[in-house]
Amino acid sequence: MRIANATVSDPVGFHLRAAGRIVKLTKSFHSEVTIRYNGKSANAKSIMGLASLAAEYQTEVEVQVTGPDEDEACDRILRLIEVELGEPEAGE
Repeated sequence: MRIANATVSDPVGFHLRAAGRIVKLTKSFHSEVTIRYNGKSANAKSIMGLASLAAEYQTEVEVQVTGPDEDEACDRILRLIEVELGEPEAGE
């Protein structure tokens, strides 16, 4: 199991588009991913769960990853939350 913290880079926070990007990435891994914010937790493979966290810009979320590819999954998810969500998605 890996647990790490990430700072939300998307100026709008965890809205549906950001949640969709996280879900798309996490579904490419076999590991289970949970994201926690402000006392709530969500399965990172659930768009509505993530959006319901309502994590705001520049706030910290906790990412917990458990499974056979947890190291790669954790590294990619942290990068997405901390850097890539603050950038336009490819093709936009």
